[in-house]
Amino acid sequence: MSSASHVGHSTWTDEPPPLVRWRSWPLRDAPLAALVVVAGLIGVGMLVQSQTGRLHLAIGAALVLALSAWRFFLPVTIELNAEGVHQWVLGRHRRIPWNEIRRHRVFRSGVLMLPHEQGPPIDVLHGLFLSWGRRRDEILAQLTYYLDPPSDV
Repeated sequence: MSSASHVGHSTWTDEPPPLVRWRSWPLRDAPLAALVVVAGLIGVGMLVQSQTGRLHLAIGAALVLALSAWRFFLPVTIELNAEGVHQWVLGRHRRIPWNEIRRHRVFRSGVLMLPHEQGPPIDVLHGLFLSWGRRRDEILAQLTYYLDPPSDV
């Protein structure tokens, strides 16, 4: 399983890292980004209103965009453990096994997990971005253990 950014293996052990669980809620955790997103939704609504003269289309456009960005507005509890990536939102649970994650890319603010080894840039829409907040080292330990095992084992 390849990765665009590898975590060093110098701390590899045979023991799996402890599970890591956190709540991701960008609306609460990133107030400046929340302001930009809400302003953007209002701006889109105003633009649609000015171009069409129809308030219901303006509200509909803003709502469609807000629904597509649901992860921004709803708190999501995430857990990484031996079974894979678990997500809970509004009482619903979803699990992505480690073997379904074919590639990942590490960024400053989080990690993007992708289901395909290679693909066009639009494949990122099939991926899952996990913002790590203050859990960076714990999350990287999970990724290293389950997705980047050393090749000499």
